[in-house]
Amino acid sequence: MEIERFDERTAAFYEWLVKLRVFDWAYSAAAKAVAKVAKPGGRVLEIGPGTGALMKRLETAGYHVVGVDVSPPMLKYARRRGAGDPIAGASFALPLRGAAFDAAVALFTLHHWGPHGPSAAEVKRALKPGAYFVAIEVDKARMPLVGSHGCTKRCLEEVLSDFDVVVERRFPLLVAYAKAR
Repeated sequence: MEIERFDERTAAFYEWLVKLRVFDWAYSAAAKAVAKVAKPGGRVLEIGPGTGALMKRLETAGYHVVGVDVSPPMLKYARRRGAGDPIAGASFALPLRGAAFDAAVALFTLHHWGPHGPSAAEVKRALKPGAYFVAIEVDKARMPLVGSHGCTKRCLEEVLSDFDVVVERRFPLLVAYAKAR
């Protein structure tokens, strides 16, 4: 299976964006969404944590966070940040035991997953029964210039069809609350 990996140069660029606080608004929205479905002290899985900025924010809010990413350079920055527990792995083959997490979150990463079915099944496997997967993407219907780096409401509902899904539109985002059945 072909997966997208970020090299050192791309990881350094993302870290630069984090230092400029370009995505602080998105990290805040994601943290609020997680807080709606999981209490501090809970275990949260982040799929594709990149340089660890959201992991760090969630950890500061009291969550025990594990981040799984395929990119060693991104994980290096997350480790430097001291963010949760960053580990190497892919969304379609999570190196985690089942039913271990109170919530999962993916911020701006679904469009990097490739085939979504195996990844969604793995996230569901990692969640405790009744736990939520919060998937956040740019609303492509309102922001068409994002191209493949966004999603539509229908796209999120299809990707998360094995969950009970509610999608909220919060410009410029779509926030999907997907409850594990």
